[in-house]
Amino acid sequence: MTVALRCAPFVMALMASAVAHGQPAAAASERTPPAPHCLDARSVRQMEQARPEAIAVLGGNGQAYRLDFSQACPGVNDAEQVRLDAPDGWACGRPSERLVVDGRSCAVAAVSVMDNRSFAEVARESSRQFATTLPAVSVTAKGASSSRARQAFQGSPEFCFATRHVRGWSEDPHGVVVETNPRRNGGHRYYRIELGASCSILAGATEVDFQSGFQNGLICGNPGDRVVMPTDHIENDGRSFTPRFARPGCEVLAVYPKE
Repeated sequence: MTVALRCAPFVMALMASAVAHGQPAAAASERTPPAPHCLDARSVRQMEQARPEAIAVLGGNGQAYRLDFSQACPGVNDAEQVRLDAPDGWACGRPSERLVVDGRSCAVAAVSVMDNRSFAEVARESSRQFATTLPAVSVTAKGASSSRARQAFQGSPEFCFATRHVRGWSEDPHGVVVETNPRRNGGHRYYRIELGASCSILAGATEVDFQSGFQNGLICGNPGDRVVMPTDHIENDGRSFTPRFARPGCEVLAVYPKE
């Protein structure tokens, strides 16, 4: 069974063969994996690489998987074409399975299930690495030409949520849980936020704001992402405007869908 995908991971087109041993493919709901850890190679939503020894894959069922290679297989993030070959459409870590990256064949040594937190960590690092591989572009300002690195960090609903779609929040012993509009966040309604330390502004708080470090309206655990006190709740501040950096808040370390 072959699943081919174009993996510039922000725009990923999937093409799956519907024929295995001359028979039409069964509906996804009718397919039973040969083992609990096996990935349905016919249904892949997202593929990310943070290290050359492995990739993280999000299956069509919403479950994340880690695929380890027999030896390093770099270049998945910026490949023109990636194809996952697996017998009968199931990737389980068997000797016959391989990932083909722009014509290079990488043997799959093992497949294992990942939790949402682990997948978010890989996806976030993968996105950062992909952005740094993009070529420089020419920028013209005030009649002078210059060259600068192209900024292309793209947030994914697997490790980011948009501040404009937040419906509510709550605190629990593991951090903060945010409720969003699932139709605007990849189908995810709740996200867990891990904070850098105990967050004093949450004590008795009924309202908080989320401040994006990249100023793009996304909270992903990037440098500068914070949970902050609303400006109208800052006491003893006579200024009409409180700078972003001066607002009491707590650092966001990680964001991922709540299981």
